[in-house]
Amino acid sequence: MLLSPTVPMWIFDRATLQILEVNDAATEAYGYTRTEFLRMTILDFRPAEDIPKILQIALRAPGSRSNEPVWRHLKKDGTVFPAKVVSWEITFDGHKAALVLAEAVRSASMQN
Repeated sequence: MLLSPTVPMWIFDRATLQILEVNDAATEAYGYTRTEFLRMTILDFRPAEDIPKILQIALRAPGSRSNEPVWRHLKKDGTVFPAKVVSWEITFDGHKAALVLAEAVRSASMQN
């Protein structure tokens, strides 16, 4: 179980981008079940037009940081929303992974 039951969090494999773990807050916020999330990659809940930029950032060397703390995310129902994202490099079940915390942004001034 991931920390913080109120903030959406997940862990993904840095090589495959596959979701390895997800907390209940993420399943509630995004509308996917835990089983659905665990079958997804981080690209599956991003708008199609954002995928090239996501790949460029996600496949960077570990420890490098994005200059873009706010990204567009996609709920199961098709709703696109801005999310402030923070991530940390970790090892999870033998995978080089990233732990991601994503909070919906409510202020228009924070959006891309």
